[in-house]
Amino acid sequence: MRTNAWSLLMMFACTATAGVGGLDRLPAVTPDGNAERASIPAVCRWDLSALYPDEASWAADYAAAQAELARLAALHPRLDDPATLAAYLGRYYDLELAGNRLNLYANLSQNTDTTDQAAIARQQQGLALTADIMNEGTVLRGAVLALSADEMAAAYAAVPALERYRPAIDSLRRRAGRVLDPEAERVLALAGDNLWAAIDLNELPSPIERAYQSMLSELPLPQIVDEQGDTVGLTLANYGLYRASADRRVRRDAVQGLLGSLKGFENTFAATLAGQAQLDVLFARARRYDTALEAYLDKDEVPAAVYHNLIATVRAHAPALHRYVELRKRALGLDEVHLYDLYIPMVEGVDRPFTYPEGARAILESMAPLGPDYVAMAREMIDPANGAIDVYPSNRKDSGAFSSSVYGVHPYIKMNYMDRYDDVSTLTHELGHALHSQLSAANQPYLTSRYTMLLAEIASTCNEMLLSRSMLDHAASDAERAWLLSELAESVRTTIYRQTMFAEFELKVHSLAEAGEPITASRLNEIYASLVRDYYGPGYTIDPNDGVEWAYIPHFYYKYYVYSYATGLASGIAIAERVAAGEPGATDAYLGMLKAGNSRPPVELLQGAGVDLTTPRPIAAALEFFERTVAELEKLVVKE
Repeated sequence: MRTNAWSLLMMFACTATAGVGGLDRLPAVTPDGNAERASIPAVCRWDLSALYPDEASWAADYAAAQAELARLAALHPRLDDPATLAAYLGRYYDLELAGNRLNLYANLSQNTDTTDQAAIARQQQGLALTADIMNEGTVLRGAVLALSADEMAAAYAAVPALERYRPAIDSLRRRAGRVLDPEAERVLALAGDNLWAAIDLNELPSPIERAYQSMLSELPLPQIVDEQGDTVGLTLANYGLYRASADRRVRRDAVQGLLGSLKGFENTFAATLAGQAQLDVLFARARRYDTALEAYLDKDEVPAAVYHNLIATVRAHAPALHRYVELRKRALGLDEVHLYDLYIPMVEGVDRPFTYPEGARAILESMAPLGPDYVAMAREMIDPANGAIDVYPSNRKDSGAFSSSVYGVHPYIKMNYMDRYDDVSTLTHELGHALHSQLSAANQPYLTSRYTMLLAEIASTCNEMLLSRSMLDHAASDAERAWLLSELAESVRTTIYRQTMFAEFELKVHSLAEAGEPITASRLNEIYASLVRDYYGPGYTIDPNDGVEWAYIPHFYYKYYVYSYATGLASGIAIAERVAAGEPGATDAYLGMLKAGNSRPPVELLQGAGVDLTTPRPIAAALEFFERTVAELEKLVVKE
């Protein structure tokens, strides 16, 4: 019966998305985290030639960028002249864009083989170039900020070409009080100051973060015995698969294997995380901010109150998560719920594999409320034949998924697709990022195309919510509906509750650094375990090594990024509800926000789409939605 229900659901999706084309011609692949990359069909691997046709072209552009950087120095003595300033700004931002393109190619090529020494070298070269360009940015800031308001107005009047750069100039002048004297700026640039970076900070790793990434990629992991009794090597790429195994022994061994390995290197991981926090605090205090939180949110014009409001509101709704943990315990028939019990379907036997084409079709069907133009863009991007997606895992490919882009080239999406519904959800999430980038780039000039962190997770999570609604609307049985509701509840748990817990952990680590207190492995383990206890409640069992899970989370090096996942999903829920309900103007307001890039402050842009994160209401509404979902699940899966 379940097979027939799922067949009907997928038949509906296929009919509704007829004409998808290339998805029907993709070769069948059995995903394997231990596979050699060469064994994966070429059509399922991204094509980086839209960035550079080969490494030689990359090297030539790298050399050209270095030469242009050196030539800019000739303009320095004459930057008080408006015409020279306009010419300098044009060349500087062209160079910045070239650097972003060089870095994207280097990062993408290294990501699919973390041991490729040539790719690692290119990545390091790209980051060094970015640091040099940011250093040049100190000259730009000095020239712009040296002009009084009257002088700036006169410069605009005398040289109309300067208007093109007004958004960047206004942004710089907004933080004029944070700029230091030229020598101090030079020293901060040499140290890697990132508070003026024009790219996402998760794409600009510090040397400390790179050390952490190398340590994690080379972490010795144990072998485990899988469900068929075969011995397999645990890798970062297949960890998520085994953590979600229906066999409790397998998932326990996977989780305990990873955490045990992390525990063996906890002091080294603590040293890198402490170093990153201390570096963040150094940059913040050098620019006269009281805290690193204030500094990194002000970079994107977001008040710190948004962050504190998130934590306070989620903590106030922790009882709903406690209720969910108790439901999971009863639904799975467990005496205790451990970390390794959180990632399996709550409804046994309903989950089923989704091949990549099946998942893509379900995604395209779910996007219908956003209009045919949005769906057409998604259809083109989701087809691997167009070169934008790297679909499957391989043995030296980095774990996880992301979307990344540079102005003037289509976005790229990295997946580690393992034929699970979770992968379908991840795919529509990353597709949301990519479509946001594409819409912004198509409707904004370069200087206002980069949307900020607060907005970065909204298109992605709105897509997830639309997928959940679409699947629920076509559920053919109570069992199927219960499974989908459990997936929806998991999305809220992992994205709002868990990411807010991460945000609070990150805040506490930086607070230790700001207070000059020791940041040791034992202290970090204690803080993390205490947060897990508070968020998950008395029905959750914490195992001895659970406290070291922080060492597995790369986002703690992203300078206050994780909070945007939680605010993003809360916003995505609100927007998806309005769009799916057909509320007049809701779709246009939402797409207008996606097209707006960073042309206005992010809180203001989001308010225009109907969400105000300066108040508790959007977060509270999302968690009330979660509680209603849990209540419906209780009726469907708990048998008295």
